[in-house]
Amino acid sequence: MILGTAGHVDHGKTALVKALTGVDTDRLAEERRRGLTIELGFAPLILPGGRMVSIVDVPGHEKFVPTMLSGCAGMDLVVLAIAADQGPMPQTREHLAILSLLGLKGGVIALTRADLGIKPGVEEQVRALVKGTFLEDALIIPTSVVTGEGLDELKRALAELVQKTPERSNRGDYRLHVDRVFSVAGSGTVVTGTLTGGSLRRGDRVRLWPGDKIARVRGLQSHGTDQEELAPGSRAAVNLAGVDRGEVSRGDTLAPAEGLTLTQRLDMALKVLPQAPYAVKNNSTLHLHHGGRALMCRCILLGRDRLEPGEEGFAQLRLDQPLAALRGDRFVVRFFSPVVTVGGGVILDLEPPAKGRMDPARLTRLAALAAGKEPPRPTAPAKEAPPPPAPETGPELEEKLCEIYRAAGLEPPANEEIERAFPGGAAACRRAGRALADRGVLTPLSPKVRAWGESCLEAQSRMKAQFGTEMFTLAQARDQLGVSRKYALLLLEYWDRVRITQKIGEGRRFL
Repeated sequence: MILGTAGHVDHGKTALVKALTGVDTDRLAEERRRGLTIELGFAPLILPGGRMVSIVDVPGHEKFVPTMLSGCAGMDLVVLAIAADQGPMPQTREHLAILSLLGLKGGVIALTRADLGIKPGVEEQVRALVKGTFLEDALIIPTSVVTGEGLDELKRALAELVQKTPERSNRGDYRLHVDRVFSVAGSGTVVTGTLTGGSLRRGDRVRLWPGDKIARVRGLQSHGTDQEELAPGSRAAVNLAGVDRGEVSRGDTLAPAEGLTLTQRLDMALKVLPQAPYAVKNNSTLHLHHGGRALMCRCILLGRDRLEPGEEGFAQLRLDQPLAALRGDRFVVRFFSPVVTVGGGVILDLEPPAKGRMDPARLTRLAALAAGKEPPRPTAPAKEAPPPPAPETGPELEEKLCEIYRAAGLEPPANEEIERAFPGGAAACRRAGRALADRGVLTPLSPKVRAWGESCLEAQSRMKAQFGTEMFTLAQARDQLGVSRKYALLLLEYWDRVRITQKIGEGRRFL
């Protein structure tokens, strides 16, 4: 069983985990120097009665919400940490919203730093915060890692909660969203993650989704102990044979060769958070977080043109890269700018039609899927007003566009500028650009700028060769790549979004 932490930065999550387990999950020198959790941390917790659960400790700073989201995959329960002397803060609310969207069912609230005094009215503030959420009836326990207050009570409460929580079903295919990758001398590539679905065994052959690389499970560990087989709900370290360190990254998924569906278009039920700062409009650009992956997408609303805060509806997401998923998976979406959590929901259809967003039959089918029913897929979409005739995007037009981007390399003009000058017209340019981006020929650095894909890959190789896993700055990237600051920043921000790099303070490093 997986127990996560959540809460605002500097509210004592990591210190609480250390007091409960004896493990300091801030393993990086940068984390210890700054006193700030940057990466996910892991520790085993032995509860009263002898039951062991795995703790996943997540960062609390707003800059590391994508990392927090990657650690949420597979969580069963949570300890929501709120400083007794401060009360709920912005990331307390955002973390709670994220966990609610991901379908968590239970947890405990720890009022940390109780030795500094409990702010008057803080319990009432907490109860107001969690009202209507899965933590509405959760215990609130004052704790202190300095005096030891409440720690035994917290362990007992967690033991009772774990006892009441149903075991995961050990049926279906295994799945593991990779949240960490490293190499071990003499053993090779190791990935870690939370195992869901079915069991994973030593010797199993696994596919690294969304790619097609096949590897073999050479060895399995859970919290440093060798295992022949791991059940769902386990923290797993998987030693992979037949794959190099550079061929797997955080956000990849281990699953059987035919276990998932690969898609760049999906229909889903979308709930917009009541506290979302803006409505979601048709054709909005969003960040999609699923498992350990973060992708950019366009949100096509179905049956309406906008969803206001607090409203629910259906939508289609059109992704900038392939996603490996299953129907019923939960997800979170965040605004493109400003980057804040807007909502989330459940995937309903991984092979939906591209047209007919106002088709009543389609909306009826999605409502049935959301209710757990299995209506037949229509043999043909309902008719709608035909779009104005447009020329086909042929190989000649695509090649003309390739010539433009190939020559521009890492410093391409904006999409609109290219569209205005394109010989086939703006509409044909947009179609050709989308087709080339879907095939990976062009790389969407932002909603307004694409770049030649080979140039981006070459830039990644050059930067990795120069810096490895060491930190580097925007200025260093600019100088190394020989481009302007504007284009260096576009490339680095794209790498951040797709989890090639991670921004830490004013610097970055490759994952």
